[in-house]
Amino acid sequence: MAETTLTNEILIAAPPEKVFDYVSRPDLWHEWHPASKSAVLPRVPLQRGDAFGEIITVTYPFIKISRKTEYRVTLSERAKVWEVQGSSSLFSLTIHYDFFSEGATTRFRRTLTYRVQGLLGWFEPVVVRPKMRRQSAFALSNLKRKLEAG
Repeated sequence: MAETTLTNEILIAAPPEKVFDYVSRPDLWHEWHPASKSAVLPRVPLQRGDAFGEIITVTYPFIKISRKTEYRVTLSERAKVWEVQGSSSLFSLTIHYDFFSEGATTRFRRTLTYRVQGLLGWFEPVVVRPKMRRQSAFALSNLKRKLEAG
């Protein structure tokens, strides 16, 4: 199956350091990303090369998929860039975050690149991708609300 890339951007009224320190904590992803249920970290902050696991749950019509995903941090430069690569029995993915300072705000860009494996891959364009698009946009609006609320 082919790779799919989804990019979302949002302006957050917070400095890049604050945004970075929050979003680079996968144990807090469940607070703003609807698919994230839990993550266990070896330390905080995570550094390049660190590995961690996360439970991801996505509900589609007639099916709920919950999988443990194993990640490795591949890039980490505070307030500039952060990236992880992960895989489970159903997919492989890269989550890449960019942070751009714009005065007192941060332009936060989240790029998700994924490849669905197995039978679900055949339904990726009509079932998986639309769900991922909605979920990614919703996650960033949650993130903005969370960080701007204090």
